[in-house]
Amino acid sequence: MRYLSALLVVAAIASPFSMFAQLSGCTNSGAINFNPNATADDGSCEVFETVIAYDATLSDDFEIGTGISNEHFAKVTHGPLEFGVKANRRWIEDLIPVNDNEYLIEPGYSPVSFNDPTPDVGKGKWDFLFSFNLGARTFDELIAEVIIDFDPIDNANQAAPYVLNFSEALSTFGESGSSFKQGSENLGFAYWTLVAGDVAQLFDALSDGVYDIGVRVRNQGETVLGEVSIRVIVGDPVDGCTDPEACNYDPLANVNDTSCFYAEPFRDCDGNCINDFNSNQVCDEEEVFGCTYVQAVNYNAEATADNGTCILECDLSDCERADLNNNGAVESVDLLLFLEIFGQECD
Repeated sequence: MRYLSALLVVAAIASPFSMFAQLSGCTNSGAINFNPNATADDGSCEVFETVIAYDATLSDDFEIGTGISNEHFAKVTHGPLEFGVKANRRWIEDLIPVNDNEYLIEPGYSPVSFNDPTPDVGKGKWDFLFSFNLGARTFDELIAEVIIDFDPIDNANQAAPYVLNFSEALSTFGESGSSFKQGSENLGFAYWTLVAGDVAQLFDALSDGVYDIGVRVRNQGETVLGEVSIRVIVGDPVDGCTDPEACNYDPLANVNDTSCFYAEPFRDCDGNCINDFNSNQVCDEEEVFGCTYVQAVNYNAEATADNGTCILECDLSDCERADLNNNGAVESVDLLLFLEIFGQECD
């Protein structure tokens, strides 16, 4: 019994410490190998700067189909990670982007093959290609996503983006490698219905429209390590400002002509203050409060709004008190200034 009691005492003393056992790992939420379960940092964190490039070439040299290459990508580089997305003419050639991430293409059906120009009904003339290279990491360790926002009506983001968890999709098929390049084949209606559900109903190979496609990678803590997107403009290009946040946003434009301009901080597009409590043309966020009475001891020449803190001296001469415009003389102008405020109550 004494032996058993001793074991119970040891167990009672040891058990509280076991509750606080630490798990070593990377605790930096911005690192590639961040471990959300780690409680003690082991110095293994891999932290890199995210670099985004347009009309770029992927490090992996590959060719898909007939001449669809590793060039003209919107690309993200984050340390050993490299991934991107681009658009191309199916069975024909690469598309070269304009304005960084915008690709132009005419509507229509794809040819059946490189050798057969017969229209392949149900498959659009344009296609997009995405590529993920996770270096030494796998799709089980990082979350790769493809974001699709098809909006053939206009570019006002009326269609809710569809996010495809590509890592999860690969896991479903029993694959968890470290890289993937989507084949440039069979992006017809059936494909989009399978991948994007209701979003696919907006896709029509013969319709003009604006199509946004992006790729991103997140770590296990769901911190975004990098994200980039492209815009495929199907139909005749219309130059103008395409940013809804700009003052001269043109909802009919589908190609950004770099003409966008924006309101100054705290002001609307006409230059007026959004908030101006005293209507002095100085925005509330930029007001400098202080004493604005020039004859006060604590007059602040930089103050734009009086805060009632003025301190007055009482040893002014009669002449100084009557010199209301502070020009060194008592004149009729001072009398007019007095009559202008006659009858008002002073704070």
